[in-house]
This record gives sequence, C-alpha cells and structure tokens, in this order.
Amino acid sequence: MELQMILDQLSGLTQDAAALEPWSLTGAEVREVVGAVQQTRTALDALMCRLAASADAMGLPKDDGAPSVTAWLASTTGMPKADAAKLAALARSTSSAETTRAAWAAGEISTDQAKVIMQAIDRLPEWVGEQERTDAEAHLIELAGRHHLDDLRRLANRVLEVIDPDGADEVLGEQVRREEEKAWEATRLTIKRRGDGTTRGTFLIPDADADTLRAAIEGIIAPRRAAINAARRGLDVGDFNALPRDQRMGHAFVELIEHLPTGALPQSGGLAATVAVTVDVDDLRTGRGTATNTSGTTTSARKAQRLACNARLVALYLDSESKVLDLGTTRRIYDRHQRLALAVRDKGCVFPDCDRPPAWCEAHHLNFWAEGGPTDLDNAALLCHFHHFLLHEGEWTARMAPDGVIEVIPPRRVDPEQRPRRHARFTKQRPRAA
Repeated sequence: MELQMILDQLSGLTQDAAALEPWSLTGAEVREVVGAVQQTRTALDALMCRLAASADAMGLPKDDGAPSVTAWLASTTGMPKADAAKLAALARSTSSAETTRAAWAAGEISTDQAKVIMQAIDRLPEWVGEQERTDAEAHLIELAGRHHLDDLRRLANRVLEVIDPDGADEVLGEQVRREEEKAWEATRLTIKRRGDGTTRGTFLIPDADADTLRAAIEGIIAPRRAAINAARRGLDVGDFNALPRDQRMGHAFVELIEHLPTGALPQSGGLAATVAVTVDVDDLRTGRGTATNTSGTTTSARKAQRLACNARLVALYLDSESKVLDLGTTRRIYDRHQRLALAVRDKGCVFPDCDRPPAWCEAHHLNFWAEGGPTDLDNAALLCHFHHFLLHEGEWTARMAPDGVIEVIPPRRVDPEQRPRRHARFTKQRPRAA
C-alpha cells in the first residue's frame, strides 16, 4: 500500500472522527463506536511501536538531538513520557510472541495486554518447547478477550500451570523466591523535611508488604467510615467524600501512624487491617511452592514459613477440599473470624469486574437472614456497598454454586437467559490437552 494512501486514510479518519456528534447516537451505537475506537487506537499503538523501532534502527533520535528513542517519541508526538517509554520498551522487545504482536496490530488485544502476554511467554522456563509456548500464547490471547488487565496479569503469571500442572507450583515458587530476593535488594524508604511543616517520603517495598499497608489504609477510608472521617476533620460527609482520593489516602496514612504504638486500628465491616495467607500444609512445611494472600499477591512458601514463625500468619482451619471450615452462628452479624474467612475465600467483592478489596466489603446473606437464612459461610458473600445495595433491590441475585464459588444472576432485561456470572478471580485454568 502506498504511503500517501495511508496518510490520506489517517487524515480522513481524523476528520470523520472529529465530525462525529455522540449525542446523536443511540445507546447501542455508542457501545459499537467505543469498541471500534478502542480497536483502532490499539492498532495505531502497535504501528507507532513499529515506527519507533524503525526510527531507533535508523538513528533518528540521535539525528534529532534526542538522548533516547523514548525522549524522541515524546518530543515528536507530544505524548507523555510514560506512554512513550512503554511503546519504546515494546519496540526494543525481542519477544518471540509473534501471534501476540499480530493480535495487537489487528487491535484484538490492547497494548497493555500485549505487554503482559509477551512478558509471560518470555518468562517461561527454557525447557518449555516451541509448541507449548505457542499453545500458552494462544491461551492467553483468548483470556485477554474475556478478562480485564489485572485479571489477565494474574492468569498470565501462572500460565505454566496450563503447560505442566504437576510441576508448575515448584517452578513458580522458585520464580517468586527470586522476585522476593530482588524486591528485598530494591527496598528503599526516603523521608525528607520540606521546610514548610510537611515531609515528603517515597518508598519501594515488596508487593506482599505493600498489601498489608494498603489493607490498613483502605480500611480507614472505607465508605462506611465516611461520617467518622468527616467528623474527625470537621467536615461534612459530602465535603470529605469530594476530597481527592490521594488526599484521603494521605490522611489515612497519618491516622495509621498515630495508631502504631497501640495497634488500635479502626475496623471496617468487622475486619481490621489483616492480610491472611493461604498455603498448602506440605508447602508450608518444606518451604517449596507458593502462598497467596487475600489481595491475590503470590509469595513464596518460604516467606510464609517466616510469617508463621513470627506469629504473623492467621490460622484458618481447612477441610480436605481446602475450604475454610464453617464458623456459623445464630447471630445476624458475621463476626471477625467469619469476615476473615470470607476475605480469604472471596478476596473482595464477588460481583463480576468489581475490584473492591475485602476491607471495603460487607458480608451479605445469600438467603436473607430475615427470611431464615443462617449466618454461616455457606450463606455468605462479600459485596461492596454499591453491589450489596444492588442485590437487595431484588433484580440481581447471588447464590453459592456446587463448587463453592459465588455466582451472580443478572435480571432478564440484562440477559434473557439469566446465565450465572462469576468474578474473574475464580477462573481456573485448564491444563492443555496432551
């Protein structure tokens, strides 16, 4: 295709897009256009990446006085340096994931999804064969069409389970152990007075430890505590909720520091700043394999051993199927121990695509307590305030599936067949056929 033709088409697309009046579209048309725009944006990202690689090979950045292809791309296009750095990194990538590059170029997967998949394939052990790599890549591309980025990243990190389900845990455990060693080496904290009554601090810490900090801070600013937080600062609830999130997080951090000597951290929904870790008993004993906390962060079983020795692991009794034993009670309110068990089991709001953590959630009776539903784990699900309210309105319902996973049933106006929906965090990858 001639260059001038491509340039004319891009110019025409720009003009046509500028002339579009969204207010004139129906709801269905808005959805259709949004999908088409995202596909085009992604395909253009892939093209920009290839152009950046070509420019780097030609030495254009140096010719134009730029110290790097990232600086050149940012200067030439006006895009933020962070976006330019991402495209430049992908341009320099030597990944063999050609199927992913093709799907990215066609706009079938986003730029971030392509990056996640290529990194996952590149991290596979050397003993993984070419066909197995191709199968794993195709598997992740298929998952990218059904899951959001965070869920895709979680599944991609464990794609080896699809290739070698028996040996994956030990290999993944070794990978996580090496990551933890690098994280330990990289860990930093700097605190510097600014001279105006404030102090600026920056830190770099391992993910698992950051989850503990995040759980504490999010527990402090949970929506249910808005009135308490507003009164603490002499504000109306509306004014407090209108504060930028990073400002509310900052105030919560200060409150956390104030409570450190006594450990008197406020509770949210019956659960304070607690991050529980689930790990196979044999893995805990041997130190091999992996453990997972309530935020979904994977740690090595060896680190779980250290936590257990320091009495920082919360002990939960598991049955032969690795399910938390029922802590049911005749009381209406779920107690702290049940809330902790739900945090381990549900890992946050169970409504599909919701990312609210356990500290922001409320324990919902699947069969309403007022209608005789018991206050036990088989009748419980974690839901954020919005989705809890949505279920109590009556159109949406939730149930416990036979395999112990919470399913949400949409109303007929959303899905005439009312097919059950599950949160992506409960997706189990199937080993590939031999």
